[in-house]
This record gives sequence, structure tokens and C-alpha cells, in this order.
Amino acid sequence: MSSIRFSVLIFLAPLLFGACGRSDLIRIRLLSPVGETKKDHAVFLDSSSTSTSKITSTDPATSGGSLYFLLKSIGLGYTTLTTKIEKETRSSSNDALILKEKTNLVTNYTDLAFGIGENYTLMWGAGILAGGKLDSTLNYGYSGAADEVLKHKSLSGHSIFFMLGHHGFGFETLLGVRTNYIKAELEDSGSSAKTLKTADSMSYESTGIRLTTTQIQLGIGVTF
Repeated sequence: MSSIRFSVLIFLAPLLFGACGRSDLIRIRLLSPVGETKKDHAVFLDSSSTSTSKITSTDPATSGGSLYFLLKSIGLGYTTLTTKIEKETRSSSNDALILKEKTNLVTNYTDLAFGIGENYTLMWGAGILAGGKLDSTLNYGYSGAADEVLKHKSLSGHSIFFMLGHHGFGFETLLGVRTNYIKAELEDSGSSAKTLKTADSMSYESTGIRLTTTQIQLGIGVTF
């Protein structure tokens, strides 16, 4: 489905670009995420978690930024995002740690952008994942399991974004939304996590991990 969504966007973008008119300005835009969707992105789960377990999941926190250069109505951009995910499971009876996960997701995108309008502008486009990393620090309360860090074996994905802008006196104020679709595979051979998964104590996907993150972005721009 994600490949179809991405293909449709690339197909429609030039049509919208041709139908809605052009911008005559050169623009440099800088944006940063100010909000992340409140969603449990945790990769690992204690298989025995019940109503007697206390589960604490912090809201994901994303930092980073995007830089775009638009020559009239078409441009290129680069985006780097870091999303931190934390989740902890403890026993309700004695508060003993069962499982704690801290996942750090770094993604870098090469973006293609299209824009229309002058004083009020619309920009939209798509990005291809051009690098990054995913690593998870795991602390265990299971007998015989050693705390460890699992890293990604492969990472791929893409993103789509939309942005509104207001121009005045050579500067712009910008408001945007960006959604990222990430697929990862973990290197878990010989790990405590794999041993616990085999014993049905913990569950996770080592291949085909899919994460979808969405950010609200604010930014500024200059025009020439």
C-alpha cells in the first residue's frame, strides 16, 4: 500500500504543478518539528503482560529539521529527524522491572518539492529515505537475560509532506505536516531478545518492522 501511495503522489504532483500556476520567486525554507503524534511506537512487548503489570509509555519525541531550496515552483530538500521512544513494564505486586525499551530512530530524507502561489503558498512533495539508524536499548528483569542494545540490519522508507506559507517583505512564515513511513529489520542473532522470543517471554518483529510517524512543523523562509 505504501508503494502505491508514493507512486500516486509522484504522478499527481506534476499535474497539480501544471494546473495551478507557477511561483516567480526563489525561496529558501527552514522547518523544524514542534509536535509528534501521540502513538505507541514501541517495538518490544512482554508476552505475559496482564492487568497485574504496570506499563508506562512516554509520548514519542521528535527533533530535527528540513531545508528546502525552491527555484520558482520546484525544489529540492533535505530532512533529518530523530524520534525517541520509551516504554517500561513493571510488576504491579513488587514494582520489579520486567522490560524497559529505549528506541532511538534517526532518519534522513532527500525530498522533492512543488510549490504554488506568491503571498500565500502551498508546497507539497515526497521524500526518499537516504540513510539513518534504529537502535533499541533493552533492560531486562527476566532471569538469565543480559541487558543489550539491538541495532538495525536494514532501513528503508519514504515520506509525504504538505506546507502552507505566508509571504511578506521578503520573509515567510510556514506551517507544515509531514508523515514518514519506515520499514526496518533488526540484527538480533545471538541476542537475549531472540532467546526470550523463542521462549515466548517477549514478542517483537525482527523483520518487517513498520513505523509511521507524523510531525507538525513550523518554519521560516526567505525569498529572492
